[in-house]
Amino acid sequence: MECLKDMWELQNTEIEMVKLRREWAQLKELLARDKDDELAAIQKSLNEAREQWRTAKKNHDETVAEIEQISRKLEQLNCQLYEEGGQSKELISIQQNIEQLEKRKAVLEDRQLSTIEELDQLEQRIADETRRFQRLEEQKRSRNNRMNLRLEEIRAAYGDLKQRREELRAIIPNYMMAIYNDLVAQKKRPMATLKGDCCSGCGMTQTVLNVNALKKGGQYTRCSSCGRILVLAEAVNKGQGD
Repeated sequence: MECLKDMWELQNTEIEMVKLRREWAQLKELLARDKDDELAAIQKSLNEAREQWRTAKKNHDETVAEIEQISRKLEQLNCQLYEEGGQSKELISIQQNIEQLEKRKAVLEDRQLSTIEELDQLEQRIADETRRFQRLEEQKRSRNNRMNLRLEEIRAAYGDLKQRREELRAIIPNYMMAIYNDLVAQKKRPMATLKGDCCSGCGMTQTVLNVNALKKGGQYTRCSSCGRILVLAEAVNKGQGD
């Protein structure tokens, strides 16, 4: 029967439509699930590093300012020391102040070096995290673009398949479509190829009457076990099962 080829095409069309619907649902789920958790974590780390850098920079500037202030004070005290001369109590006090200021300056200079090292490390961390953020953001954008492009392809392909399905359903006899729809309602593919003397759907051997009716007479026949509509594999250019 000529309509068997149309029914086989209809089955393959509907199978492809199901695959496209599943792929569509999976892509939509992936897009909805992409909440940028990793990007958010990197952004949080960046914000923390920038805040730490601002704090370290403030400490560094305050340290530098105090060192400069002590340096000016030491210059003044040294001038007083050399101008006064002698061993008066005032000179001893000046020397003591100089020693205290020099100790304080040494502590501050060590702190300055430590702060500079901290700033360098934070700047490197900010640079690394920024590059990582930009790389992941670009990957995400590229991935989303690909998925959205695929969604558009699926939409177009599904529309074409839907139109072809309606065309096939319109030319297949109603009584054959009733059998087809009944098998679909049973959650099984309605058609199967005849492989040798066996139904490709359930694997059961067919009666000689069924085989001859299909092979020699081209008559409509169904599997004696699962009820699927049988079609010759060579007639639909399919060497594989349903």
